[in-house]
Amino acid sequence: MEQTSIAVSKKSKKQWENFKNYPNESMESMINRILKAKVQEDDELLTDEDIKEIKESITQIEKGHFKTQSQMKEKYGL
Repeated sequence: MEQTSIAVSKKSKKQWENFKNYPNESMESMINRILKAKVQEDDELLTDEDIKEIKESITQIEKGHFKTQSQMKEKYGL
């Protein structure tokens, strides 16, 4: 694997050290772990379509177009 160096201030390096899971964790491992977590976090965010559907659902509820839990239990014999 080809490697490179990056320059960061001593203050930044000290802050990055706080993100390590254990003292001997390499900077590369720590950075990759954080990047992976960020990507997974982004995947869990609501999409524009999700937001649109939520707004539509709220509108339907405000108009009274919904069934209560009791109504659903009765409908399905629960």
